[in-house]
Amino acid sequence: MTAIPDRRKRRTWFGLVASVVLVAVAAMLFVVGVITLSNSEEGEAVGIDERPVVALPATPNAVLAAVDRNGRLASVVIMTLLPDGQGGSIVTVPVNADVTAGFGEERQSLSEVFDAGDPQSLVEPLEEILTLTIERSAVVGVDELIDLLEPVEMLRVDLPEDVIDSSLPGSGIVTTAGDQTLRRLLVAQALVAINDGGRSYEHHAVDVEIWSELANTAPSPIPPPEVEADEFGRPIPPASAEELVRLLWEGNIEVRDLAVTAVFESDNPSGVDVVSVDRKDAILVFGQVSPGLVSTPNPAMSFRIEAPFSDAQLEAAGGVYGSSSELMTEMIGELLFFEANVVSVDTAPTSNGATEVTLIEVADERFVEDMEAAGPVFFGESEVVVSSTVLDGVDAVVTLGTGYLDRREEIAEIESDDLAEDELIEDELEEDENVEDTVVEPDE
Repeated sequence: MTAIPDRRKRRTWFGLVASVVLVAVAAMLFVVGVITLSNSEEGEAVGIDERPVVALPATPNAVLAAVDRNGRLASVVIMTLLPDGQGGSIVTVPVNADVTAGFGEERQSLSEVFDAGDPQSLVEPLEEILTLTIERSAVVGVDELIDLLEPVEMLRVDLPEDVIDSSLPGSGIVTTAGDQTLRRLLVAQALVAINDGGRSYEHHAVDVEIWSELANTAPSPIPPPEVEADEFGRPIPPASAEELVRLLWEGNIEVRDLAVTAVFESDNPSGVDVVSVDRKDAILVFGQVSPGLVSTPNPAMSFRIEAPFSDAQLEAAGGVYGSSSELMTEMIGELLFFEANVVSVDTAPTSNGATEVTLIEVADERFVEDMEAAGPVFFGESEVVVSSTVLDGVDAVVTLGTGYLDRREEIAEIESDDLAEDELIEDELEEDENVEDTVVEPDE
């Protein structure tokens, strides 16, 4: 059947063309980033830029590690203050997050590399895993947790399972599953409990529930205490992780849990107890809560991405995306694949939703030509302009338009057609095999 090879040739040709285009785009982004980096390092004269420079908001952060009586890692959270210095966010991190990023023959978890006497043993791998600068750290046991949780005397929780501390004699049960109210001491004991039964991530939901209810329950004083400010009226950053926690309780708090993926058995031959933190999701989270602290390890350009789509616009796009966050996660993944950096994201819809054309505001005129070529590939129909204001540390601000959704809908249709064609080819091949296997008896 000639139709099958013909279709395969056509699809191979289209795939080759698409690959060449994407590689060219990647090369453009890489070259632009390297040129910018070399100019900044070598002090090349690029003229005086009189445009105003706006810094990303200051959002002090800290990692808080809760340990059991033996110094083992029981709970990890990243706490970040809002720019006004009170309230903020708590991001829960699984204690068995893989610190190797899939490189090497053996996997290692956070809990394996952690040393209770050396906070940097936690900070450094977390910075790699999360693509984030961590400014402060604290390692705390039950007694310190009781002090840090002082705003909460009683906490109502709905625990998904029994909380078990395997270091305790007998059953080791700290508290049972279900809806209940815990005293502060019991809350602290639950946070430092380590259940050695099963895989670590199976018990992570307990952590998420406790921290979420702490955030919901902690009383925010009305009016909140006045934040100490510097001579310019900016909040003075907390001197320690403990001070940051105190300021966090003085405002509204949001809790977020990082997405993880299982590690393939082929990448984890020893069966180490690890999960892989989704880097795309980590950048989505911290690009919203602390963009000024997101790292830029890649050599290409650094982006801020805005997705101001309304729910109606997302629905009109054929159901390609269920939310702007889902869309943004995919976008971040594509840019990371091409060695770009994403430092800041915004998924909040504007009052009128997105415009039709994607707007790309570049910090340097030298970026215009390359972004005019790269824009349609990544962002759909685009307009590239030199920004009137420079966002410090950002090479391009991309405000996605509905043309991006149109482009994604087209790609989804192509993928759907390809899937249907694959199924048709498989059916035809199966029919051919059945014909060849059929034995025809000669007439007598």
